[in-house]
Amino acid sequence: MKLSTRSRYGLRAMLNIARSGNGPVSSDAIAGCESISKKYLDGILGKLRSAGLIKSVRGQGGGYKLARHPRDITAVEVIEALEGGVCFTRCVKEPGSCEKAETCAARAFWSLVSGATTELMRGITIEKLARWNPGDALGVNDEDL
Repeated sequence: MKLSTRSRYGLRAMLNIARSGNGPVSSDAIAGCESISKKYLDGILGKLRSAGLIKSVRGQGGGYKLARHPRDITAVEVIEALEGGVCFTRCVKEPGSCEKAETCAARAFWSLVSGATTELMRGITIEKLARWNPGDALGVNDEDL
């Protein structure tokens, strides 16, 4: 599965906000730091806000803050807000999209993989990712995850 640019950028924006501390971060600052089109980023931030993951702060010095502590926001929440969930094939979420869905072993496999991936991402918080050092290994058995 290749996640959309929306999810990749959304996760980067969330990490940018988390690393900024308690103060709000402007969308201009996030866009510049992450090399994301501001117009595209604004749409992503709107979805993250609607999902209750971030909140906007108006006025001078305003911007975006995490709606909850970063230890309480998981990677899968970001993906779900922007993609609707982790799903490797359409038939997993929409069985009616395939005439063989009810008897297909491949669909069962994709369902299993989608579920396992969701569970893995449920255990990875924004706080853990924000603390991660790119020089460190980032693996399933990493105690920091």
